[in-house]
Amino acid sequence: MECATVSLYPSSTILNQDIFLEGVLQGQISYKSPVNVYLEDSLGNTITPTGSVLVGNDLTATLATPNPSGVALQRPIGDQFVSFRTGDTGWRVQNSWFYYTPPTYPAKFAKLNNMTTAGYWYTLETALTVNGVSSTERFVDAAGVQSWSALNNLNLSVIDKLTGLMFTRRQITGSFNWNNSIDNALTYSATINGNTYSDWYVMSLVEFSLIFGCYGTPNWTDPVSSQIIFPFQNTDAFFLSDTINRPFSDYAYSGGMNQSTELIIGSTPKLSTRNIAIYIHDVSNLIS
Repeated sequence: MECATVSLYPSSTILNQDIFLEGVLQGQISYKSPVNVYLEDSLGNTITPTGSVLVGNDLTATLATPNPSGVALQRPIGDQFVSFRTGDTGWRVQNSWFYYTPPTYPAKFAKLNNMTTAGYWYTLETALTVNGVSSTERFVDAAGVQSWSALNNLNLSVIDKLTGLMFTRRQITGSFNWNNSIDNALTYSATINGNTYSDWYVMSLVEFSLIFGCYGTPNWTDPVSSQIIFPFQNTDAFFLSDTINRPFSDYAYSGGMNQSTELIIGSTPKLSTRNIAIYIHDVSNLIS
């Protein structure tokens, strides 16, 4: 338990009282005025003491030690407020989809392990748990491991334990323009490891960058475990949900793997077609 002590001492001028907190002078109040004591933590949250006692001029409040719980994730932000249609980045911003409140006293923090070398992007500093499996692997399937088996449709998605997002794993193929991609995401539903997920959106530019970075190869692989996370092909192209700020809002951001096996971001007319789509879903509740 922690204690905070507030003391009152008569000043040399009978008109004022000195106020001390833990022996440090905080200021003065008018003589005979009531003293109101408010306790807050460093985040500005009100703390209710578990007990208090007044002895002479000393008021001692006993504070409960916070009980840490939950995981503080590194959630992406929505970088576009203007919306051009239901389901795009601006629509999600306006509907508070990106709004995230971390635990007040997190038990764990989702962070990349920057002490590693080439595999830092794929390794967490602290082990986090999905489906009862605890590991420092950043990218796992819904069973909490890196198998991506066809059993229970585990091959349909990837969970990113850093952001708390799940994304589809090369199962969405066809010929999609920008509106097709977003419409299809809004109606997509998949049962994975016994749970049905039906709240999907086309990945935004910020989400793409935070998950994939700017480096990719065909059969995007975790260099630590040598497991394939996403089977990119060098003809892949997909829309993102952000509209490019041009005089005419007929272009959207897009991504893809070019013939030089580089993962690139570009701009594409919304009426053009792409051959794959990547959807995202919030699964922060699955991570502990």
